[in-house]
Amino acid sequence: MIRFFSGVGILSILLMVEFAFGASDYKLAFVDLQKALNLCKAGQDAKERFAKEVEKAEEKLSLRQEELKKLKEILEKQSAMLTEETLKEKEKDYQTRLRDFKRLYEDSQNELKLQDNEAVKEILEEMVKVTQEYGKEKGFTFIFEKSESALLFANEAMEVTEEILKIYDQKYLEKKKGSK
Repeated sequence: MIRFFSGVGILSILLMVEFAFGASDYKLAFVDLQKALNLCKAGQDAKERFAKEVEKAEEKLSLRQEELKKLKEILEKQSAMLTEETLKEKEKDYQTRLRDFKRLYEDSQNELKLQDNEAVKEILEEMVKVTQEYGKEKGFTFIFEKSESALLFANEAMEVTEEILKIYDQKYLEKKKGSK
C-alpha cells in the first residue's frame, strides 16, 4: 500500500514538473545506492573491518562456549556422586553462566549490527552528497534512488551509478591518503 502511494507521489511530482518546466526541459536519472555501496572502496573496506570484528567476537564467544560445555560435562559426570544440595548449587551456577553467555552473545550481535549500520550510514550520507553534487554539475532536474519500493521502471541508459561510484571512490581514496 505504501509502495503504491510512493509511486503515485513520484508520478504526481513528475506531472507537476512537466507542467512547470515543459516536457523537454528536465533531465532525469537514477542511481542504485545499494549497488554502489557494495562496489565502492569504502564499502569493501568496511566489509573487511566488519569481517575482522565478527571473527574476534566469534573467537571470544567460542572460548566461553567451550567453558560452558566443559562445565556441563563435569556436572553430568559428577551428578550421581554429589549431594542434592551441591548438585542444585552447581546447576544454578551453570544456569547463571549460561544466561551470561546468552547475554554476551546478544550484546555482541547488537554491537556488530550497530557498527555495521553506522558504517553503512556514513558511506550512504557521503554517496548522497556526491550524487547531489553530480546532479548539480551535470544539470539534472531529478536523480532518483533505485529501490524495489520506489522506482517501478527505469531505462538502464539513465543510470548514473557508475559515474557516482567513480567520483565517490576518488574522493574516498584522496581522503584515505590524507589521513595516513
